[in-house]
Parts: sequence; C-alpha cells; structure tokens
Amino acid sequence: MKARSDYRILVVDDQKSMRGLATYFLKQIEFQDIDEAENAREALMKMQTKRYDLLLLDWNMDGMSGIDLLRAIRSVPELNQIKIIMATSERSVDKMDEATTNGADHYVVKPYELRDLEVRVKKVLQLSS
Repeated sequence: MKARSDYRILVVDDQKSMRGLATYFLKQIEFQDIDEAENAREALMKMQTKRYDLLLLDWNMDGMSGIDLLRAIRSVPELNQIKIIMATSERSVDKMDEATTNGADHYVVKPYELRDLEVRVKKVLQLSS
C-alpha cells in the first residue's frame, strides 16, 4: 500500500479560496503532492504531464463544467484509474446520482469540513486511519 505522501492529488476549482482550503485540508491529513487547477482546461493540461491518483473536482465552473470534465476523463481508458470526488454546493439527490452515474467515486457538499473530506478521501483511496 502506498504512503499518503506518495499519492498525487489535483484540486480543480474556479474559486481560489476553495482550492486553498481543499489543499490545506489535504495537507492536514498528511497528503503532500497536491496541485491546483482553476478550470477544466488547466486540469486537462496538468493531466497530460502528470499522473494523478485523485481529483477533487468542482461541479460549477466557467467554461467546461466539472461534470463535463468528469465525463471527458471517464471516456479516456488511460485515465480511468483516477479516483474522482465531486465537490459542489448542489445538494440534490439527482445531482449526486448524476455524478456517480457519470463515474464519480464520491461526492462532497460545499462548504465541507476537514472531517467530511477526510472520510471521503480515505474511502475512495481505500486507506485505513
């Protein structure tokens, strides 16, 4: 099993404050290799040069939405190993179903707390405490 420091994570959110908060939370739970992207285009460029284990992906972004990026990632077999947690203020069951139907591994509702994110990341990456 990989050490937490060996996991590569990409936080994709158009709000700088949310990217910063997510990165801070991930570092608090001992992840170190964390990159940020402010939109889907930047995320796709980063994924061409680095292999990520986990994406924390905002749903509502200008340009390509997070759900569209999720669909694009899941359509490329080489990227199917990436675990994806959708992060959004959308609280409806329909949105959660849409995310999982399109290949999201989990879903977290903003604003989230450290513990909310930690539980989902551990579950998705199958980590023990």
